[in-house]
Amino acid sequence: MSGMDFFGHQEQARRASGRLVWLFLAAVVSIIVLIYVAAEALLVVTDSRGGGGGGAIDWPVLGAVAGVTVAIVGGAMLVKTAQLRSGGGKVAELLGGRLVDVDTQDPHERVLRNVVEEMAIASGVPVPDVYVLEHEQGINAFAAGWSPADAAVAVTRGALEHFDRDELQGVIAHEFSHVFHGDMRLNIRLMGTLFGIVCITVVGRILLRATSGSRSSSDKKGAAAGIAIFGLVVMVIGYAGVFFARLIQSAVSRQREYLADASAVQYTRNPRGIGMALAKIGGYGARLQSPHTEEASHMLFADGISRLGGAMATHPPIERRIERVLPGFLRQLQANESMTEAVAATPSQPAAGASGFAGAAARPRTPAAVLEHVGDPQQEHVDAARHLLAALPLELAVASREPARAPALALALLLDADGAVRERQAALVAAEDRELGHRVLACHRDVAAVDRALRLPLLELAMPTLRQLPAGERRRLRSLARALAFADGQLTPFEFALLKTLQRHVRLPDEAPPRPRGKPVSLVERAADAAVVLSAIAHAGAERDADAAAAFSRGVEGLGFGVAAQLLPREAVRSPQRLDQAIEALTRVSPLGHRNLMHACANVAAADGVLQPDEVDLLRALGELWDCPVPLATNAPA
Repeated sequence: MSGMDFFGHQEQARRASGRLVWLFLAAVVSIIVLIYVAAEALLVVTDSRGGGGGGAIDWPVLGAVAGVTVAIVGGAMLVKTAQLRSGGGKVAELLGGRLVDVDTQDPHERVLRNVVEEMAIASGVPVPDVYVLEHEQGINAFAAGWSPADAAVAVTRGALEHFDRDELQGVIAHEFSHVFHGDMRLNIRLMGTLFGIVCITVVGRILLRATSGSRSSSDKKGAAAGIAIFGLVVMVIGYAGVFFARLIQSAVSRQREYLADASAVQYTRNPRGIGMALAKIGGYGARLQSPHTEEASHMLFADGISRLGGAMATHPPIERRIERVLPGFLRQLQANESMTEAVAATPSQPAAGASGFAGAAARPRTPAAVLEHVGDPQQEHVDAARHLLAALPLELAVASREPARAPALALALLLDADGAVRERQAALVAAEDRELGHRVLACHRDVAAVDRALRLPLLELAMPTLRQLPAGERRRLRSLARALAFADGQLTPFEFALLKTLQRHVRLPDEAPPRPRGKPVSLVERAADAAVVLSAIAHAGAERDADAAAAFSRGVEGLGFGVAAQLLPREAVRSPQRLDQAIEALTRVSPLGHRNLMHACANVAAADGVLQPDEVDLLRALGELWDCPVPLATNAPA
């Protein structure tokens, strides 16, 4: 694993996307030139140029060719990208995926859901939707989506039947690495680009077929023949464009696969998990039957089309990937002729011990300890998530997966410890739905008895269920949650975290997934918006203005804001609308700017030197909003 951190990998992926844009433009320009030459030849053959153009560029023809080509390629690319950007589930469904029920009784699917839940909670992101490619017996998997906010994880039925839990965890960790390192966004751009260029071949094929049955006069037959030849040439040009686009796609994909393999080992501290998964793929194969496999091949865990290697391979050779994570395994396999004996004889890094989750008695965390592994969860975080899920009362675990009770659980998390406030909150729910009010109070009794560290993970665990609610119930849940949070006239960090998580993940039909628009900007360019967020955090953690000013100064120190960022008065940052606007504006900050912003927020929150549970929840919510997932706090030494 390289020394580059999460933010460095995000920046690398962003620059790769920029290079992809230039390569795509170069490809389109080349296609335009070639089609123009073919069009000129057609005009000469059909004698519609009146003797030819004498070698001069025919600008009207060139303009027409350029306009039509850009419209076809660009339009198809935008349509395809927009379709895929609507959520990772669209990609999974495109390949024949079926959404796994949160309360599935299939034992293989149950293990899959448990592994995904552990990895998501350990990483600091709500549990994504999980899909199974039911009719695919090849061993494969992928993660898709534009960002962690709309990610989906999918595996084939063959993978479920052949992998044990450790191997499945290694593969899921590999896919989560793609989520964190910005690969999913890059993959969608690659799919959109390839689709746009493929459409050129489709147009050529249409022209060829449209003239194949012509039986008119000899003059018209000549024109039809010319158009047919032109269509054939356009089709060949399109195929050439697709060939070079796939070369680009494959080169980008191969390097990202090595990084994801190394990250999976780092996340799980169990190289045998992903190593054996790769070994089984080498034995059983990873080929998919879906007609859309070709366009999505670069985002699969392993090569799903069994093409030839070399420059066109979207993945490094399986043997090389195995050797990187399990050095000496292939040699041992040849010597022992038994996979079990080969694994036993292969040296492996020992797994880290379980650390347990951060309970109420856990040592308060420092900013550096909390932010050290942003987007880079470790074995200790995965162990902590596993222990946390095991510590959940059965009643709450079941409630998080039942559509009738999951909304009540989410609302119960907002009920106040103060009896008078809680009564007002209960009355608000009962006025809307008496039965829901009873369920909320029943859930609250269980929630009040569990460790404080379980509250936000409980919401993350319930997210797949809440996302599947009918639109009317989702709207009511968000409205009631907001009413309960403001019932006492103030918003705590945990309430803010819960509301923002619901807003981001339990979307309404008319709401598009959150997307930063435009080119990333530096943090200094958003200094005024950063001041709003940092001022709100400073005032939330300090009763005196002098203490808030000291906390604010600690946060902005070294950011180079100068007079552009001053502590705002308490009254100026009370408005949730203003805070929301500032947070939304800060989504456009570059990955390296987000790193500095997250550290500034942590330093303001920890003005007393430590981060309390509410403050950690706030950082996790802000990190998730800015696609910088903060892993679960543990008892492991900082």
